[in-house]
Amino acid sequence: MNIKKYILVLVAGVTASAVFAEVRVAPVFNDGAVLQCDMPVNVWGTADPGAPVTVSFAGQKKTAVASASGEWKVVLDPLKASSEPRSLHVSSSEIQVSLNDIVVGEVWLATGQSNMVMPLRNSTGGDERLKMTIPEIRFMKVPQQTGLPPDPMNAEQLAWKEFKPGPNNEIAAVAFYFAEYLQKQVGGPVGIVQCSYGGTPAEAWTPAWALDEKPELKYLASAIRGGLASDKTTEQWQKEKDAFWDFWRARREWAKTREGPAPEPVPKPGPDNPLNQQAPTVLFENMLKPLIPYTARGIVWYQGESNAGKPDEYRVLFPAMIDAWRKLWDRPDWPFFFVQISAYNHPTQDWPGLRDAQRFTRDTVPHTGMALSIDCGEKEEIHPWAKQPVGERLGLLAMEQVYGRDVVSRGPAFQTLEKEEDAVRVVFQYSEKGLETSDGKADVPGFEIAGADGEYHPAAAKIISSNAVELTCPEVRKPVSVRYAWHNWVEPPVTLQNSSGLPAEPFSAQK
Repeated sequence: MNIKKYILVLVAGVTASAVFAEVRVAPVFNDGAVLQCDMPVNVWGTADPGAPVTVSFAGQKKTAVASASGEWKVVLDPLKASSEPRSLHVSSSEIQVSLNDIVVGEVWLATGQSNMVMPLRNSTGGDERLKMTIPEIRFMKVPQQTGLPPDPMNAEQLAWKEFKPGPNNEIAAVAFYFAEYLQKQVGGPVGIVQCSYGGTPAEAWTPAWALDEKPELKYLASAIRGGLASDKTTEQWQKEKDAFWDFWRARREWAKTREGPAPEPVPKPGPDNPLNQQAPTVLFENMLKPLIPYTARGIVWYQGESNAGKPDEYRVLFPAMIDAWRKLWDRPDWPFFFVQISAYNHPTQDWPGLRDAQRFTRDTVPHTGMALSIDCGEKEEIHPWAKQPVGERLGLLAMEQVYGRDVVSRGPAFQTLEKEEDAVRVVFQYSEKGLETSDGKADVPGFEIAGADGEYHPAAAKIISSNAVELTCPEVRKPVSVRYAWHNWVEPPVTLQNSSGLPAEPFSAQK
């Protein structure tokens, strides 16, 4: 399919028909795959149009007939979790495809940008995990791919791997720590489908039709359609992309010494460039779409840094993306747990605004949860090494909301402001057995107070009860608003937490 024809696919949401010479199972199904337990399981593929197809697994036998476009799908009845390796057979007429070493357990889709890409070697404690073999944890890593129309992926690219020395360096640290925690709590096999790409905004992971549905986002879909409708060739798009990244690498090397003239700036690839991983819909089409409708218990997502320049837009975009994925998988209540972006000294973007847009999504979109990482950040490193707490906090959300465990999954969250004579009292919910500081000190950093002029001043803060912090500030006699951890980087780092060790959520509130 050429680019001119592919734009019709984006507009109409149709796929071209094709003729297939034999029965095939979708490339996400491979030797060593993990199938989701206790839920109906989708299995699909291609065959000659009209051909009968039979899928056999674990004593079940399901049949389907390939459509006129050669597509078929069956739904297996819910399966019990089992580490027993079994074979899945797909047959049509005289042809049979067999997949071996198939197990049944908990499957989660792990996706996002670079903090859901960074491997174990870039995490605290990661070197120890790299030496381990954990047969119960398996993963499949979707190749990072761009370009429209997308190139089809094959089974080799989507191979399932066991967590052991060698392959284990490929799995994202956050995804692994989530899987490790989950496996210890639930038992049985855990499968991670990793689908992530560094430096990418949420619109790159969102289908065009979902962007079209929101007036505020329609321009994003129009941008990529405009690029596809242009006369530029793939070679020209590639040259534009390569030129920028060559400059970026040269600029990074020059910045180490600042010797000689700085490299001449090169324009960044635009949202119309179908080879640009940041362009709208490109990663949805290339990386996510081949996974639909693989049955998974839920989603863990770590992204937001690339949208921090437009936090108001993210309030629309992020819920729209979640809703689109749920529609495509036909899972309106699909659990979606995400990481609120960490503390980082970005020079220009509005990270507090983006964090608040994430909080807004958690509070307005059902069946979502937000794991904090505000206390895991590093001032000059956008990829903090403290990945284990992040993965485990995602695990706590899953334990409570999905698996029904009696665990604490949220840290203290703002509830009310109460004015005292010379102070302001901030009351929190989710304080559990009581508020505390992670360093054991009486002073609680990170709070600021502003009067009617809107100018914020650091406040002296101390815990005065199990769920309240008292703030005083000589510079502000008549407080109007209070905020906590409301900076890209908070100095000194935040310490307020509940008795379960979960950090307090950033907030901004008015009296």
